[in-house]
Amino acid sequence: MPSKGYTAQEYPKHPPLLSFEEIIRHLQANDETGISPTKAQEAQKIYGPNKLVGEGGCQMVLVLAMALSYGLTDYIEGGIITAVIVLNVAIGFYQEFQAEKKMDSLRALSSPSAAVLRDGHIETIPSGEVVPGDIVQIKTGDTVPADLRLIEAMNLECDEKILTGEAVPVAKDLKVDFSENNEFETGIGDRLNMAYSSSTVTKGRGKGVVVYTGMYIEIGRIAASMQGKQRKPNRSLSRNKHGPMQPAKGILLRIWDGIGEFLGLTVGTPLQK
Repeated sequence: MPSKGYTAQEYPKHPPLLSFEEIIRHLQANDETGISPTKAQEAQKIYGPNKLVGEGGCQMVLVLAMALSYGLTDYIEGGIITAVIVLNVAIGFYQEFQAEKKMDSLRALSSPSAAVLRDGHIETIPSGEVVPGDIVQIKTGDTVPADLRLIEAMNLECDEKILTGEAVPVAKDLKVDFSENNEFETGIGDRLNMAYSSSTVTKGRGKGVVVYTGMYIEIGRIAASMQGKQRKPNRSLSRNKHGPMQPAKGILLRIWDGIGEFLGLTVGTPLQK
């Protein structure tokens, strides 16, 4: 799930089961003054940016149809097999394209900015710069920029239907105690001491410490489930990320990768494997 090269975001127990004091100590944060800009920069290098990464993916088998046809003495059977392969490839490309559109939709749900406490002052920063240990303030109308363990909640309610499917906003309550539970006994909608990234504040205000960013947020797990194997650069099919010509460019590069894989130019031939 995490981006390669970054440190995993882990806790002794799942954050809703811990008190906010335990999380503050674990992250070496300060709920009164927040973290310093220097520590925030260091944390970004350790944990990576707060954004969804990767592309939608599904496994495809790309075989050279011409090689298959010439290798078979029964050209009718070879033609049928070729047609099946072409159909599978076409379906695969369509599924990948749809998966990338869903990834773009998930990214669009993210908050563009966040109000964080840095060195005792409230600053508005791009949500991509939010790091674990940041103290974030949220109010009515805000989109939560990362997964938060709440510290304060004043009549706070959040719309979490993107995660739970429930149309009714969830009223947050800091008095709940899940210390005797495990992560799987308490559903997302019941974790009243948490506010989740991409949910919307419908009422009240609150403050929380960031516990998860990037692909570790709950919605990041949804994004991770859409991903297949990691591809080389420029293989995306997303127009939104790389421009209107990217789907054609991505398809051509993937075909080239398939040819290279089949001929053993990139990963070895099937016999070498």
